[in-house]
Amino acid sequence: MSESKQTTSKSTLTQAEQMGFKQCVYEVRQILYTTPIGWALVAWLSGGIVPTVDLLTWIGIFAFGWTINILILRHFSQLDTTISFEKKILTFVTVSDGICWGLLTLLLMTYDRYLDSWLVIVLCGVASVNLPTYITFPTAFRHLVLAMWVTVLISVWILSPHMLAIRQLIFGLTVYFCLLIYTLDPISTRVIEGIRLQLENDALAVKLKEALEKMELQATTDALTGQLNRHALDTVLGHYINEAKNHQFKFSLFIIDIDFFKKINDTYGHIIGDQALKSVAKQIRSQLRPRDTVARYGGEEFVVLLPDIVLDDAIQIAERIRLLLATVLLETTPPMIATASIGVTTYQAPMSAELLLKAADDGLYEAKRSGRNRVVVHSCADQSLLN
Repeated sequence: MSESKQTTSKSTLTQAEQMGFKQCVYEVRQILYTTPIGWALVAWLSGGIVPTVDLLTWIGIFAFGWTINILILRHFSQLDTTISFEKKILTFVTVSDGICWGLLTLLLMTYDRYLDSWLVIVLCGVASVNLPTYITFPTAFRHLVLAMWVTVLISVWILSPHMLAIRQLIFGLTVYFCLLIYTLDPISTRVIEGIRLQLENDALAVKLKEALEKMELQATTDALTGQLNRHALDTVLGHYINEAKNHQFKFSLFIIDIDFFKKINDTYGHIIGDQALKSVAKQIRSQLRPRDTVARYGGEEFVVLLPDIVLDDAIQIAERIRLLLATVLLETTPPMIATASIGVTTYQAPMSAELLLKAADDGLYEAKRSGRNRVVVHSCADQSLLN
């Protein structure tokens, strides 16, 4: 694997781990809301067996810690904090939650052997129920069960460390918690790897989309001037003609040809000639609306499509462009003036694209024949073709 690929893989793995952590925080907050159900279950099991003061003490301690945890998670989820700080907060929440559950050993056990068994089942159930919550961040689950286990161990030592049932309780919880952790770790690894692969797939999809958009742009854009190319012009023009035939859509068209462009190339070279083409395209574009179309038609020719523009308005626009080119220096080295001849026409049903372009081209030819640097209107190349 290349160094760049390794770097990308590590980056996406880090992102996957961070996403997994964020998901875990959300799930912990959600499961905490169900904790009072556990209190109700324990209270129902302990009712009439455990002294009421002990039961209320345990619920009171747990309720206090639970409220603090809920408030902490709500508050810091709204802050812009670092992942390392958030991990510390989550560690505090899970440890305090584990301690509260473990305290039922100290406050509620040794009153009845059957109740003790049920409370052990509750502890195992709590760990099992919490397991899916921590799939994307198993470290927090280890904190939870470790806090629970240590609290139970201390409670047992305080109560009656030599009772056989108590020693069996510790042994059973130890085995069960270890099995849960052993089960969780490989599942978590696979889940994080799945998130990482999804992130890489998303990144590849974005790159593919960008590449396709770039290819599409290259396929429809003239590389030198940045305007549409001949192929894209044919597509737009065909669409306009269909709209004009079916929906009474009006549009005009003119062809612009730079006067004596060959002389510019012969005098200054093709590099300066390319600069002149780019600058002319820029000046043409500056006089048009965003919805108007400019396309490079040939070497030094440009076609302009003007939707919803009638002939008189098209003539004014063409004249404005001609005057701009004749008076404003091009962005070339050295700066220069490049005049242009323009042939203008407008669509008349049922003209074809070829006929429409020929009409404008005939106007352009007449402009050049009559002295260049002028706008000439041509309504149709061959009136017989319209009949």
